[in-house]
Amino acid sequence: MDVAAYPSFLNSLAPSQRTPCFGRGNIFISKDGTFGRARVSAARELCAGCPVRQACEDWAVKAGEPDGIWGGLTPRDRAELRSARSRDRHDCGTETAWRAHLSRGESCVICREAHDDRLRADRLTRLEREHRQHGGSLAGYRLELLLGMPTCTACRAVRQAYYEGRTRTPKWYRPSALKTPAAA
Repeated sequence: MDVAAYPSFLNSLAPSQRTPCFGRGNIFISKDGTFGRARVSAARELCAGCPVRQACEDWAVKAGEPDGIWGGLTPRDRAELRSARSRDRHDCGTETAWRAHLSRGESCVICREAHDDRLRADRLTRLEREHRQHGGSLAGYRLELLLGMPTCTACRAVRQAYYEGRTRTPKWYRPSALKTPAAA
């Protein structure tokens, strides 16, 4: 067999040195893709004493090796490890990481605070644009409320003008909606 067909980490072994799996392919390779507990245990036991176990594991995970036991990991173990590594790839504090945490139902203070800061900055930018383009607007009024800022006179005036001509639906909890008994 050609040396190039072997994973590169095997080149770190001395020519006379063999890995514990050498000549024991029946334990590490399965024709139907399933491994019994006994085979997995035997393979992991052999891999535990291997001088290139970590390199073997890293290579199989990185290469996406779909078959066999490599570095003591089954194909399912490697898939889970790849998934965990891809989740951890996102740096906390980025929008991508915040969305990844959110999709997994996790809470990350760093990501949440960074997201809130980005959201506030975006709202401030939009508010400045509203004031620059329109002077005052309903959108500006709403943004000021969301930002926890006092509303400006121009935005309040636009809001007042908008709602001035509209009829309010009577609500049971508003005093004007309560019927008073007719005077006798």
